[in-house]
Amino acid sequence: MADLSADETKRRLPTLELIDDSATKMVTTAISSQAPDYFWTVPASSSGYHHPACRGERGLWAHTLMLSTVVDRLADTYVEQGLIEKSEVPLAHAAVVLHDQRKNGDPANPEPKSTQDHELRMARVIRNSELDVRVADAVESHMGAWYADTQPETPLDQLVHTADMVASTESITPGVQGPIPEELEHCNLEAVDLR
Repeated sequence: MADLSADETKRRLPTLELIDDSATKMVTTAISSQAPDYFWTVPASSSGYHHPACRGERGLWAHTLMLSTVVDRLADTYVEQGLIEKSEVPLAHAAVVLHDQRKNGDPANPEPKSTQDHELRMARVIRNSELDVRVADAVESHMGAWYADTQPETPLDQLVHTADMVASTESITPGVQGPIPEELEHCNLEAVDLR
C-alpha cells in the first residue's frame, strides 16, 4: 500500500474541500492518503445493506462521498438549533471522510467483509494523529445502535451517526460534491456544488 499524493487524495475525495478549517483539512487529507487499498475498491456492505449505488465495486468510496453531502446539509440545522458550534462542522466533515477507512480491518491483511470493530480501529488511527479528539469520538460512535461498542453521546457524534444512516438508506440518493472521480461513473452519482 503506497501513500497517495495530497493532490490525488483530493481528487478522489472532493468532499475534503468542504472542510473549511485548514489544519483539519490538512490532517484529514494526510490520513486519507494512507487509506487501505481496499477502501477504494470494496462495496459499502457485504450484506447488501446500503444505498444501491454503494453495493457494488467502489461502493464504500461512493458511500463516503454521499455521506459528506448529507452531513453538510444536516450540519446547518444542528448549528441553527444551537446543538453544535459552527466551528464543529469541519470536525463532522473530517469524521465522515474517515469513518469507514478501516471497514475491512487491517490494511495489510484485510477481511473479505466489514469487521465488527472497524469504527474502533479507525478511531485509534485518528487518536494517533493531530486531529481533534472529537473526530475520533464521532468515528468511534458512528455505528450507534447497530453495534454495542460505543453509542453517540454528543450532538456532534449524533450528527455523524444520523448522516451515516441517511446516506445508507436505499430510498434517499444524496448528490455528491463534484467533480465525481471517473472511477465512480458507474455508480450514477449526481454532482453538486456545496461550496
